[in-house]
Amino acid sequence: MDQIFALEYFDAIFRFLSNYKDLHSCLLVNKRWATCAVPILWEVPFRIKDKKKPSSKVIQVYLAFIPDSTFQKLRYNKRIGLMISKPLFFNYPSFLKELSYDQFLNAAIANKCCKDIIIELFKMLTKNSVRLRRFDIYNYLNYYSEDLNNIGSLILPHFSESTSIFSRLTYFNCCYQWPKQKTQLFNAIARGCHNIKNLKVSICYEDEKIPLANLICSQRNLKKFSLINSNKFASFPVQALVNQKHSLNSLTLEDMHCNRSLNKAKLFNYDICRLNGNAIDVLAQCTKINKMKFKHCEGLNSSAFLPLAIAFPNLTSLEYFYGDYNIYDSATPIRLLSGLIMTSCNTLKRIILDWHSPDDLEITQLVEIIAQQVINLEYLKIPLYTLEQFTLIHQTHNPLKKLEIYASRRINPYCALYIFANVPLKSLEHSIQLCFDYYDYSKLKFNPLNQIFESILYKSTRIVDFVLYTQLFHPFYRTNLLRNYPKLRINILKRSRDYRNYSRFDFETLQRTRK
Repeated sequence: MDQIFALEYFDAIFRFLSNYKDLHSCLLVNKRWATCAVPILWEVPFRIKDKKKPSSKVIQVYLAFIPDSTFQKLRYNKRIGLMISKPLFFNYPSFLKELSYDQFLNAAIANKCCKDIIIELFKMLTKNSVRLRRFDIYNYLNYYSEDLNNIGSLILPHFSESTSIFSRLTYFNCCYQWPKQKTQLFNAIARGCHNIKNLKVSICYEDEKIPLANLICSQRNLKKFSLINSNKFASFPVQALVNQKHSLNSLTLEDMHCNRSLNKAKLFNYDICRLNGNAIDVLAQCTKINKMKFKHCEGLNSSAFLPLAIAFPNLTSLEYFYGDYNIYDSATPIRLLSGLIMTSCNTLKRIILDWHSPDDLEITQLVEIIAQQVINLEYLKIPLYTLEQFTLIHQTHNPLKKLEIYASRRINPYCALYIFANVPLKSLEHSIQLCFDYYDYSKLKFNPLNQIFESILYKSTRIVDFVLYTQLFHPFYRTNLLRNYPKLRINILKRSRDYRNYSRFDFETLQRTRK
């Protein structure tokens, strides 16, 4: 039966398999199936999102492609890796498409490979005509190891010499703090690659700014740009984005702050976002940007950033994050966020505003813009401080499918819930999540709550689910309410930060996790 279909059909089908276990089973069917499955399995052997140590077997297979003469030159008594008596069925290294540099080093060090052997591994990849589509160097910020740092800094210059391996690169993520080697890598990729669509970089040293600017200018169609953990030297390469203003559609600024509680990494540059006027003017010219994200950035409340507020009329997604329930945002850029939302009121579909402040902020005007001016919003996450703001959000004409609200402790839960009970939301379908930072739950009674949720979750309601996060809640009330209303979930959180960590868990899961 499999002879009827061309190999391209099998390749398309296998890529839809949900996990690698199923794909591995396809290897055992016959040689034709194996020919299609093996390249997919070996495209990303070093899982980029996997925080665990990668399997050492991958490196052992790669070592089998290094000739014995190389080990002899390096004064090894015998080769390391797999002891192979006959040639392998496939040229496994040639299938490599995505490489996480630090995961690769972790796997090599686990196999007791010295610096020279790791360099030979990179040479072997080049000889096997590897053409990466994605290259990541980013875990050094979060998973620092002294040995890994030392050997990595020695090897990367040799890797930078192999420019052909980057010729088809479309995703480049380089967010770490090695000045000299990063400069060489920027230059190498700028020479050998012109097709990067997603660029994620960090710059903290002056000698990096020109190579990074050249890298940006050398690309033909850059679509996504992320500036991570950078300082004043980032202004120069950001100005190079003027060459990409007709293609750039996504901008991210992340981890530019001086709060040591926000990041525990050893290799981290603590500085606020300090783009100069020329850099901001260039960003304002990139009017095709439709997705914008700010995460843990200080300094955005400066008037210098206000030109951005009116620059992007086509935003479909706006995200702003800062801190958590124990780390407060002392300078939320309300004017900037309000301007961005107002300018893109006809196109925005996703707004996530996730900050935490010790005081109630005056954001009524911002809420009014979202409720009355934005017309196509589908997902909204926002902190609210007054019942007036609750009412405005509830009366919005947007086709909301998901609504998440963090309510200030000054808001009475009864009053907030009554707003949803009196008039149902106008959306065709929606999921509602409310988190109340409220401590006096001894006053909450079952009968009033039952009446409220009966009004909210009537039989013909289109609400998909209603999740209520609270500090305390009577177990009897909770059991009976959940029995009466299957769409209702009540999560009891002893500490407010649990809301972030367990936002999609039910009560029993949360309790088991604590134990």
